[in-house]
Amino acid sequence: MTKLLKVNQRWFSLVSVLFAALILIITSCAKEPGKIGLAVQPEDSYLNVLYNNTSIVNTYSKIDDSVRSDELTRNSIGVINDPVFGFTKASFCTQFAPETNGHDFGEAGTRVLDSLVLQLVYSGAYGDTNTQLTIHTYEMDSSIYHDSVYYSNKNIATIDINYSNYTFMPRPNDSVEFDGDTLVPLIRINLSDLNPALGEKLLNATDTNMEDLELFQEFFKGLYLVPEDLSSVGTMAYFDLTNSLSKMTIYYGSTYEGVFQNSLQFDYLISTSMARINKYEHDYTNASPEFRQQAINGDTALGKHVFYAQGYAGVKTIVKIPYPDSLLKYANVAINEAKLIFPGYAGNQFYDAPAKMALVMAQEDGTYDFMPDQYEGDDYFGGYYESGSNQYVFRITRYIQSMISDSTAADQGLYLFVNSGSVNPESFIFSGYEPTVDTADRLKLQIIYTELD
Repeated sequence: MTKLLKVNQRWFSLVSVLFAALILIITSCAKEPGKIGLAVQPEDSYLNVLYNNTSIVNTYSKIDDSVRSDELTRNSIGVINDPVFGFTKASFCTQFAPETNGHDFGEAGTRVLDSLVLQLVYSGAYGDTNTQLTIHTYEMDSSIYHDSVYYSNKNIATIDINYSNYTFMPRPNDSVEFDGDTLVPLIRINLSDLNPALGEKLLNATDTNMEDLELFQEFFKGLYLVPEDLSSVGTMAYFDLTNSLSKMTIYYGSTYEGVFQNSLQFDYLISTSMARINKYEHDYTNASPEFRQQAINGDTALGKHVFYAQGYAGVKTIVKIPYPDSLLKYANVAINEAKLIFPGYAGNQFYDAPAKMALVMAQEDGTYDFMPDQYEGDDYFGGYYESGSNQYVFRITRYIQSMISDSTAADQGLYLFVNSGSVNPESFIFSGYEPTVDTADRLKLQIIYTELD
């Protein structure tokens, strides 16, 4: 009996130890993000967790040059007049492909043009959608190529004949009734009302012109669509050119085997294999004086009060962290968490904030590279707009730790710009580390670190 009691006591002691270990594991998994990494250090190897919120971050904004704008997920056209950022215009060009090669338009001399219509499927809108946009359409006079790289400042040569004065208000959520069918939201631009020349050209294409895609695209290089300038607030309309309903259609009559036929049509398609380029133009003549003084005239000192970002290759900000080496006064420092917090300016923003900002490492040649923290994933890295606090937050722990680990490494600073600025026109105004308005919302570098023995 005594022997059995001793066995039970040993078993109870073993269970108790295992239960205590399980509790320790569970509680250790619930550490705050700022304390991650501390548990791997022996208790006697660190003093305490310290917090730094005073490191100065220098910023200033400058005009961007251009952004790659070929084969985008959506193409935009429109005009925005922003009281801070000035004037922005978006236009685009695209190639077409005949729905079939070698199409026969019937007997020459009997072909009759009815109309030439460009149909574009919406992909959204931005700005004041109660603004009327007027689109002018031109035939391109130089070729573009799907396998080439194009940027948003490319000049597009055209033949000087305008084929449309199409006026509309963007309605990206309203379906369209056409020919007895209900279609997705789209617009239909008649390209033969003002001048039938392009329709006549396409209708009278020769067998050689229609023989294959390469010959056709040499014969007809594509269309360039440009908006008329506006003095009002303005708007941008987005279109999905690769949607199967985005196309150009020629309606005609012709004679086949001695019989004249009406109500004929033929489609010219836009697909993912067609070259498409968006062009963005900015005019800062009427931008705010404060913006012009910093971004145009190069007064970088103003960035400590306010700085800017704008999509469509408008404005980017240079971010420099000059004093992380102040942490080197400690014999050994481990960075547990570092965050860059970019708050919005106290004044009203003109339109909705960008959904996401991008933060990258500037290189000596003017290009950029990804931050080491970005490889941890977007949820970790951050950069999303936080509407409740009107700010963007980036976690840059690995970046700061690398700067401290090698203080001699060349550092060109960081670039902050609108994420996917080739398709997103939004702008944003930020508070610097020394805003002119007395507010707690200022640019911060927050560092949680451990001073080790």
